[in-house]
Amino acid sequence: MKQIRIRVVIPNSGMDRDTLNARENMLSRAVSPGTQISVDCIPGGPISIESVTDEVTAGPYLLEAGRQAQQEGYDAFVVYCFSDLAVDALRENLSIPVVGPGAVALAAADMLSNRFTVVTTVERNVSRTLRRLKQNPLCREKMAGVRALNIPVAELRDDPKATMRYLSKLCQKAVEEDRADTLVLGCLGLAEYGDALEQEFGVKVIDPAFLALAWAEMAARLNLRPSRRSYGRVNTQEEV
Repeated sequence: MKQIRIRVVIPNSGMDRDTLNARENMLSRAVSPGTQISVDCIPGGPISIESVTDEVTAGPYLLEAGRQAQQEGYDAFVVYCFSDLAVDALRENLSIPVVGPGAVALAAADMLSNRFTVVTTVERNVSRTLRRLKQNPLCREKMAGVRALNIPVAELRDDPKATMRYLSKLCQKAVEEDRADTLVLGCLGLAEYGDALEQEFGVKVIDPAFLALAWAEMAARLNLRPSRRSYGRVNTQEEV
């Protein structure tokens, strides 16, 4: 069986190599033995994605990273952000599968939940997340709301115990006030926190980080990528 190579790019600048290596090790549990995961961050732009401006600023770096990944022979490309920024543009430019964790997580929520709450980072992120998710009919039908931890993206993993305490309080409100049976982690900086929440509250916690990697491996093996009828190829300057 062919070895699958997956390129993962985090749209946050300034991350050190030790942190990126730790993400590679963490994400390896989502894929088959032998599948290679390479994690990197964008070389410039925002330190986190917490606004539409951040999304737009990070987009060109993701496009360049996607083109480079394809040239280097990677079999799939993952945008490591719940906002799925630049995914459509990447699909126009690449012929390998491009995975957005947000879309994969919502697909899982559709199959597994009757009512779910999305967890985001800070309060100012709630309106942006709501605007995007409300465009999805699934969210209009099943999403109870979006709740903020009020911890910035860049600080989510600085103090895991503190983040877990905030998550626990938020999950309790989602269960009691939203009547949610499922929690969707709306930031990939929250990866791995879901297991403890499931044990404590008896709800399903959907972790987009691991889902995205598992989907990327499957998409690469089964050639699950859009046709050019659904995503037209971008004209090069020479073709104009």
